[in-house]
Amino acid sequence: MGFKSGFVRCLFLSLMVLFVGCAELKSLREERIVMTQRIGELQQERDDLNSRYNLSEQEKAGLIEERDRLENARRSMEERLKGSGASVRIKEGKLSVMLPSSILFNSGQTKLKKAAKSSLTKVCNELKKDFPNATIRIEGHTDSDPLKRTKKVYNSNWELSALRASNVLHHLVDSCRLDPKKLYIAGFGKHQPVASNKSKEGKKKNRRVEIVILTDR
Repeated sequence: MGFKSGFVRCLFLSLMVLFVGCAELKSLREERIVMTQRIGELQQERDDLNSRYNLSEQEKAGLIEERDRLENARRSMEERLKGSGASVRIKEGKLSVMLPSSILFNSGQTKLKKAAKSSLTKVCNELKKDFPNATIRIEGHTDSDPLKRTKKVYNSNWELSALRASNVLHHLVDSCRLDPKKLYIAGFGKHQPVASNKSKEGKKKNRRVEIVILTDR
């Protein structure tokens, strides 16, 4: 009985070792499969990153080319607008013609000065020549001073800036014959300054109308 009992015990232990060995072998095989899959995933991620890197380099070259094109167009237009009082800047990746309010309007007014019309006509001619199919946004901007003399006429600088933009639009459409379907206005009031409102010179720069060329091709 002792021999049989010992034999059974040994057989049982052997089977247990064999079973554990088989289980470990199966686990190792499963881990190997998982690792192989993960290696494949990592290789794919690496390939994707390489593709993205190469694409970003192409995009970078395109951005540099577009920047140079815009800067050349800005310089050219500003040169041709000399004498009009207008300046040209690149705003959010678009060309923008800036006209000081002092050229266009009397203080606190929205009616165009007679002298302003010649400046706008000059700008208009350049727009028709270089950007005949462009969509254009005409923006009105003010400084941060609250309205005083005209506060009974305009509720705020928003209304003042929008009406000024509107009158510029009407001149471009009625007198210069720009396509009205391609133009719209925006009044920003004091909320998009280009200089500090703490100085008279800064306020003067902020009082302006901008003609932004949104599409030029």
